[in-house]
Amino acid sequence: MNKLFLSLAICASAAFSADLTIRATDYNQQYAQRNKTIVLRGSRGTHFETTTNASGIARVQISDGDTYSFWCDGITGEFDCGFGNTLYVPPGSGSGTWEIYYDDDRFELKGVTFETGKSTILPGSTKILEATVKGLQKFDSVSVEISGHTDNVGGEEFNMKLSQARADAVRDYLIRKGIAENRIRAVGYGFMRPRGDNRTPEGRAKNRRIEISIVN
Repeated sequence: MNKLFLSLAICASAAFSADLTIRATDYNQQYAQRNKTIVLRGSRGTHFETTTNASGIARVQISDGDTYSFWCDGITGEFDCGFGNTLYVPPGSGSGTWEIYYDDDRFELKGVTFETGKSTILPGSTKILEATVKGLQKFDSVSVEISGHTDNVGGEEFNMKLSQARADAVRDYLIRKGIAENRIRAVGYGFMRPRGDNRTPEGRAKNRRIEISIVN
C-alpha cells in the first residue's frame, strides 16, 4: 500500500503558489526512490514536473487552490504513483511536504495477451510492449526478468511450459526491438504465484499475466 502525507503551512509571501517537498521511498521506507521523475497534474489543467535527488527528495513550486494527481516514470512508462489518491492544496498554502511509499521494481504488463493455450502474442499487446521498449531504452542500465504466470486450468506441466513460452515470446519481442538480450531473462512460473482465486473466473483472469521486474 502506498501512503500519502501532507503538511501545509500558511505563508503570506506565497499567495498564489505553494512550495511542495516530495519524499519518495520504498514501501518499507528503507530505500530512497532516487532520480525518479514525478509529474503533478492539476484538475485545472496545470502540469508540474520534478525529479528526486540521490536522497529521494524533490522540490517543486505549484499553484495553490487546485487538486493534484501524481504520476511517476517507470520502465513500462508513466504510472499513477498516487494510486488514485489526489491532493488538494488550499489557497494561501505556503509550503508543504508530500510523502509517497511505492516500489517500482515490478510491474504487470497489463494488456499483453496471447492466443488461448498458446504463446502467440495478440496484436492488441503492442501498446504496452512498445512502452516497455521505450522504458528499457531510457533506463538502459537495468536488467529485468520477464515472468509468465497462468491459471491452473490444464495441469502443472502444461502451464509451466506455457508460462515459459509466453515469457520467452515477450523477451524475443523486446530483443527484436533492440534491447540487448543479456539484459533480459525469461522465467515461467506456471500457477505457482497466483494473485487471484483459481476457483473463480475473475481469479483465474488475474492469474493469467506477464510481469516485468528489475533484477539489478
